[in-house]
Amino acid sequence: MPLQAGFAQRGGQAAPPSTAKAGAPIDLTGTWVPLITEDWRVRMVTPKKGDYESVPISADGRKVADAWDPAKDEAASQLCKAYGAGAVMRMPGRIRVSWENDSTLKIETEAGTQTRHLQFIPPAQQPPAAPPSLQGVSVAG
Repeated sequence: MPLQAGFAQRGGQAAPPSTAKAGAPIDLTGTWVPLITEDWRVRMVTPKKGDYESVPISADGRKVADAWDPAKDEAASQLCKAYGAGAVMRMPGRIRVSWENDSTLKIETEAGTQTRHLQFIPPAQQPPAAPPSLQGVSVAG
């Protein structure tokens, strides 16, 4: 019987995959289209301030959400500020998932035309923390 990649022989430990791409348990690459189900309202219509129904949120998160001032964002010409990385994944529209390289999964969104990079980097090799931003940094494990 031929050996399969990643399997040990005679009780030894299997060698770890050479890259994140090689070790991915399933292939998520392709173009994905969302199904609009019970939360269609928050996906099709921008919720008003204080409406975070169906979003798991802590007491501290609720305080931050309640402190948001949409009028202040509008006055500063930052109308898209509320639509950061977390919100754009709930909006209707296609996403395209592909491997940018052997350790970076790329997610391109149609809504907001944003690109997210999920970097599969061992903790010892992770870059130093960057200043906080609306897009953040995604380190996957």
